[in-house]
Amino acid sequence: MKYYVNYGLNSEIVSASDISKVLEIADKGAAYTQRDIVITDQAGAELARRRWWGTSYNPNEATEDNPIDFGDNGFYSDWEIA
Repeated sequence: MKYYVNYGLNSEIVSASDISKVLEIADKGAAYTQRDIVITDQAGAELARRRWWGTSYNPNEATEDNPIDFGDNGFYSDWEIA
């Protein structure tokens, strides 16, 4: 199946048998764009989203298990699966 990963400033098409592989690929492709990362299916339906937060990640106050941290510039929250 084809999935579409939109990083905010660029995108890629990923062929995979399930969404978990696509999530891994999107995590590796994550960059400092200040925009959410969104994964959709071929019909354009949103399947998953990593939200961008333009504040420093504070592990003492956050509920994230697997953030992508860019220091004082911000972070991506955990995946939200639709």
